[in-house]
Amino acid sequence: MYIKFGICTELSWHEGIERTLLSFALKKKTIKGTKMVCLSEYDYEVLLKNTTIKECESFIIKNSEEVYLVPGGYKVKELLLMGTAASVGFSGNDIIFQFTKPCFGLFVVKLKNETEEIERLRNQYKKDKNVKKIK
Repeated sequence: MYIKFGICTELSWHEGIERTLLSFALKKKTIKGTKMVCLSEYDYEVLLKNTTIKECESFIIKNSEEVYLVPGGYKVKELLLMGTAASVGFSGNDIIFQFTKPCFGLFVVKLKNETEEIERLRNQYKKDKNVKKIK
């Protein structure tokens, strides 16, 4: 818990800045020239909602066979991953990852039956020195 201006908050200063930048970027509907894609366009399931970065990472590690820590700005099925880093896990044919939903915070989301995307991401992650395999 952090105290700033006499107010207790669950967000760290860094998380607060990330959310502020995210809300500004989403109002513009583009980030670095990329149009925002809606999660509802995919076959997905919300596994954890209104959570912290640490809780997201722990949940993904626990529920995935293979997990990578990728820099913010990477995409999963055209969904932009926000923040400084995000956990992306593979469980069978499903992708489990940390997703920032505008105005609502962090969620853990599962995209179902994404075998081709898993292979594409594995190949991309293996080639990138900025991506760290954590499980």
